[in-house]
Amino acid sequence: MNQRIIQEAAELFFKKGIRAVTMNDVADALGISKRTLYEHFHNKEELLRECLKHHYQSHKKQIEQLEEEASNPVDIMHRHFRYHVIRINEYHPNFAQELQKLHPNIWNTLVAELVEDREKYTMDLISEGVRQGYFREDTDSWVASKMLFAHVDLLSDTDTFPPERIPRSDLFRQIITSFLRGLSTEKGFKEVENLFYNPKHESYV
Repeated sequence: MNQRIIQEAAELFFKKGIRAVTMNDVADALGISKRTLYEHFHNKEELLRECLKHHYQSHKKQIEQLEEEASNPVDIMHRHFRYHVIRINEYHPNFAQELQKLHPNIWNTLVAELVEDREKYTMDLISEGVRQGYFREDTDSWVASKMLFAHVDLLSDTDTFPPERIPRSDLFRQIITSFLRGLSTEKGFKEVENLFYNPKHESYV
């Protein structure tokens, strides 16, 4: 039952936003009583925390499967991009802002831990790209990782980038390709062009 609740609640939170979803909504979606829901999760924040942990671990497992056939760090980044761009419209555009504002305890603990884990992974990937000659030798992997996620956060800035002006999938592509071109050697640049602008590589995710 715990897993059923987490899966249903996560779908509601990501689709509708955190503010819009109540514990009643979750109970109704599952066809259970509110009392039964509270027997498993004491409040909305506890449920939300478990949803985020489950989502991150599920996402991490799927990404690891995608990476098994990747040939180099740029290929891995492209697979990450394809994975996310296909799913980007499944997430409410204000999810991150609502999480930070409405549940600062989660934001400052769990989310901070997940971000640290994600940045460390990206640093290692960029360093490997430097080692293989795809990224410039003067690349600082720590700075580059911070820059990448700062730019990706712009996807949530609907004031600066209104969705009706530019779809988030198109914005995401421009963010990632601009970032990679800035890091790339000639070898890396050719791989970026081959992967991100070649329709034959669009289908494996």
